[in-house]
Amino acid sequence: MSQDFRQLVGYILIGLLGLVVDFGVFTLLVKININVELANFISSSCGLVNNFFWNSFANFKVHDKLLLRFISYYLVGQITTLFTTACLFIFVDKLGYDKIIVKIISTFIATLIQFVINKVITFRKDKKRVKE
Repeated sequence: MSQDFRQLVGYILIGLLGLVVDFGVFTLLVKININVELANFISSSCGLVNNFFWNSFANFKVHDKLLLRFISYYLVGQITTLFTTACLFIFVDKLGYDKIIVKIISTFIATLIQFVINKVITFRKDKKRVKE
């Protein structure tokens, strides 16, 4: 199995764990009547923090420059969170679609975008430090 494919599979599995965190927090927050957009921002932040550490240590195995990598990962994640939040606003608030269905579809699209950006930028290893 190629390293890229293994990392994609790992990213997806870690992403599923992050989705449990994200959707759990999101569901809890909307049940206590927190605005869906704010609930989405808070819940996705929780999922992003969880996923960053799993991806850093278990998947991409990069432990250097953790603060810079976290900032990059979090910014990429929040840019895609803006996408999911816009989807919630448009499709739930304005058009009346089910919030969980919209969250699932928009999160799937955002995850694909995140993988590509994070693989190329956030978790890139320094060529001079790689011994593989």
